[in-house]
Amino acid sequence: MRKTKRAVSLILAALLVVSAAGCSGDKSWAAKDSSTTVTIGSYIYYLYTAYSSAQSKVSDSSKKVLEQKIDGKDASAWIREKAMISTKEQILVSREMNSKKLSLSDDEKKQAESVTDSTWNQYSKTLEKYGIAKTSFQAVVNSEYGKDKIFEAVYGKNGSKAVSDEDLKNYFVKNDTSFSLLAYPLYTMDSSGAAKEFSADQKKKAKQLFDGYADQIKAGKQTVRQAADAYKKSSNATTDPLMSKMANLSTDTQYPDEIKKALKSMKTGEVKTLEVTAQKAYFLLYKDDISKTVEEKIQNEDSRKTLLITYKWSDFTDSLDKQASSLSGVNLNESAMNSYDPSMFQS
Repeated sequence: MRKTKRAVSLILAALLVVSAAGCSGDKSWAAKDSSTTVTIGSYIYYLYTAYSSAQSKVSDSSKKVLEQKIDGKDASAWIREKAMISTKEQILVSREMNSKKLSLSDDEKKQAESVTDSTWNQYSKTLEKYGIAKTSFQAVVNSEYGKDKIFEAVYGKNGSKAVSDEDLKNYFVKNDTSFSLLAYPLYTMDSSGAAKEFSADQKKKAKQLFDGYADQIKAGKQTVRQAADAYKKSSNATTDPLMSKMANLSTDTQYPDEIKKALKSMKTGEVKTLEVTAQKAYFLLYKDDISKTVEEKIQNEDSRKTLLITYKWSDFTDSLDKQASSLSGVNLNESAMNSYDPSMFQS
């Protein structure tokens, strides 16, 4: 469940970012239809994660979140709207699971319970201070797993909007770059953990080593894999130093601009070396065949799902948001929801 893991990561991030505060209110539910009830605890949690999301969207991090605007709206209104949509989505997911005759497998149920237990063990005191019970948090996690099932039923191989291997390949060949890299840190760590920058002579030796690998690769006398093995041996590394990646260089923020610029200028099968000052490292870059990389990933069920999620998850969640916003047949407990304000999370 690749997307669920990412959702869980966002859950944990929210728990780390927002400070604890108390709240009051004794009504047990926030929204319901004929078959599903969303507890007030789940609503508080959605309010909580919306506040966390707002922290990354405001224009001035030095000012309080609720004193600013997001997408032209007062932050408080934006947070409430996001929480409301998430609350309705829990009902929507339940309806979609029923209409599509989907259910979580025993293994998926165990995974959801494990996520709930491990997170609750670490953050229960914080969540309980807001009025969030474990059962409410479990419902949130279960809903995330339900989204995965619905996504697969829509975009999976036998889904209503199934994405073919050809379409999947074409998307990533057009948008992504496949590459391998080796990094030679241009510093050492002393006993106190402080970094000591290489001398000019040490940097020269690092450059000579990686430039030598590049020359061997260009001459067809060595593969990038063999270069990595040689570097591992010479540096006495205990882990594989070769990193093989696939990324959209136009949107990815993980890699330094120097590396992205170099890769964009390279042809498939080309090798290049460069120093990135900000990273305090010398790099060897090799541009792999994106077509071959994607084909290999498509053949593996797990990696294919990861590609599919990258390709279609945004479309899927946008659709859910729109459906949830206009969801009919839902009874809202507005008095209970209005008794919780985003200011409760503000330190």
